Amino acid sequence: MSDRQVSVEKKMPSNLLHLIPDWRGDETLYSWSARMHRLLGGPTKETGQRLFGALHAYKEWAASSRLDHLKSVTDGLLGSSRSILLNRTVLAAYYPFLRAEQRQEFDDRAANAQRTPWLTRFGMRASALDGSEVRWCRYCVEEDVRMWGASRWRVSHQMPGAWWCVEHDIPLNRLKPQRAEWSVPNGSEPIPDVLLNIDERQVLRILSALTASLIGRERIDLVFMKRALLSRLRDIGVVTSMKPVSPEGLQQWFTKTYLAKAIQLFESELQPVLDGPWIYETLLKRRSNHPLLWMMLWVSAFQGSSQQEMVRGFHEPDATLIWQEDGQGMLWVEENFQGDDRVQAIVRNAETIRDAALQLNVSIATVRRYMREAQCSPRLVHAEDRRQIRKNEALAQIESLIQANPDVSKSEIHRKCKGAVSWLSKWEPELLASLMTQIPEVRERQLELEMSNYTQGV
Repeated sequence: MSDRQVSVEKKMPSNLLHLIPDWRGDETLYSWSARMHRLLGGPTKETGQRLFGALHAYKEWAASSRLDHLKSVTDGLLGSSRSILLNRTVLAAYYPFLRAEQRQEFDDRAANAQRTPWLTRFGMRASALDGSEVRWCRYCVEEDVRMWGASRWRVSHQMPGAWWCVEHDIPLNRLKPQRAEWSVPNGSEPIPDVLLNIDERQVLRILSALTASLIGRERIDLVFMKRALLSRLRDIGVVTSMKPVSPEGLQQWFTKTYLAKAIQLFESELQPVLDGPWIYETLLKRRSNHPLLWMMLWVSAFQGSSQQEMVRGFHEPDATLIWQEDGQGMLWVEENFQGDDRVQAIVRNAETIRDAALQLNVSIATVRRYMREAQCSPRLVHAEDRRQIRKNEALAQIESLIQANPDVSKSEIHRKCKGAVSWLSKWEPELLASLMTQIPEVRERQLELEMSNYTQGV
């Protein structure tokens, strides 16, 4: 595919680029910008100013925070901001793991091309789990030079955990962008030399394929993923039906896996993170964890499966759940887990536990154990329903006030919706904070007052 050149009429805005090349395959936004830098021919900072309205734009190699300016100078010909973020940057790995309200805020900001520090806004990055480097495969670069006449940074190579070229089965080269320049991958660099056996190379290849499969994905079902992982760990004897689960036991199991051994040799910077109780926290804590931890746990738990099975199971975790030989469903789940919708509906509507057992085709003892461990008894189900109703009422009250009074201030919301704000601050603080971000720090009436004071002073 050759570059698509776009002619610009004289009536167009003066800042519009006169040459807008098309994307080259799955290249990153940074890769496209580096090509533009060579086409524009100016200094590094001048390119950043023209493309993103910021002299330091070359530093944002992972995801630019100024897509509003890029959209303006390209007239939107590169696609929507959301499409660029989720298909041309590492955000593709983080977006599917966001909570529903976070995804909605992400979509709203992307739709408006709102300037946003994407990697920190939603808590996507996590210290050592996100290396400050760009990666490439020497043979991929050679192919790109033959096809395009120049090298490119591929999105699949920049994703967290993508340390291996799946296509050529070799480790990726690495570069830490530290100089003030728009870098391009160097095809003359030697292939990194690592001492890994066949099994360790295989798990790194599967991990890289798994992270690449996140590009373009909308959502990962963490509820079913936890269930599938716990069922698998029980299958292979790492955990039992009895509680509590031992964090130390989980860590001891992981250290014996091929992936743990490969990381010790190949990615030793992650070792301090992996020495902690990360498996226990990932499975049994009600929190959103880093995508790389989920993928590493999945690859280790299903060690021995093929790459295709591993990737498919990760995106369809409910398909991995099986039934015990004695006919009892694998209903064992983590503490405080509310159960899946089907079981909850049966528990809620069944007149007796016997009725629920007949509908689920399991024994009464199994249903009792599930209700106790999954905490989905009718009383708790109704409590959850009441909480959801209260949440909806609080949201409706605040949103109604904002809609009826576009210039309402945060203090007025706290005063007029005191009950709703109080409830959300206790039970849904992040949601409340998200609502409040819709209101600018300075409202129109405040600006008018300031202008009035200024005029009187003059």
